[in-house]
Amino acid sequence: MTDLLDRIWSLLSSGADAGATRSPFTMLQAATLGLDGAPKARTIVLRGVSQEEASLTFHTDVRSEKVSELRKDSRIALTGCDLDAGIQIRAEGVARVVDSVEERSAFWSASRPRTLIVYRAPLVPGTVIKSPIDAHATAEQGNVDPNAGLENFCLVTVEVNRFDYLDLAPNGHARAKFVRENGIWHGSWVAP
Repeated sequence: MTDLLDRIWSLLSSGADAGATRSPFTMLQAATLGLDGAPKARTIVLRGVSQEEASLTFHTDVRSEKVSELRKDSRIALTGCDLDAGIQIRAEGVARVVDSVEERSAFWSASRPRTLIVYRAPLVPGTVIKSPIDAHATAEQGNVDPNAGLENFCLVTVEVNRFDYLDLAPNGHARAKFVRENGIWHGSWVAP
């Protein structure tokens, strides 16, 4: 089970690698409990993985509903799928909205400028607009403050406490569950 757990972390790490090649685990589906009590799902981009800390990191706009949802109920579920390999990884955990300016600034500085442009948008995500162009920042090219939008940048770290791994191998499906208790992972095979 240890090798399989290491494989899960390796697949997720490949998803968080900011290199030119995207992994099937770069974009994950995130599910939260909405402010209205209904489940909400959306796609996030995996930006960091720490097997040692059992954590996954993504960033989002602090003005988005998901941040309000996570501040109210920090439970989150994430799902990634490699359709070609037939591998699905589900993770459950507790999200922490990072309030530390130092942590946020360090992550901001390490990110690619094209990734951060979305945080300069003048409107709250989900605002009704007449045209898609109305949602974009109107900054002069070449004279953009490198920290413009940092106030809207929200870093979220998920402490993972459960994994569900499914391999849809043609010679027989295999599924395993892992639970983290007191910092120790316990795994078992389960029926697919």
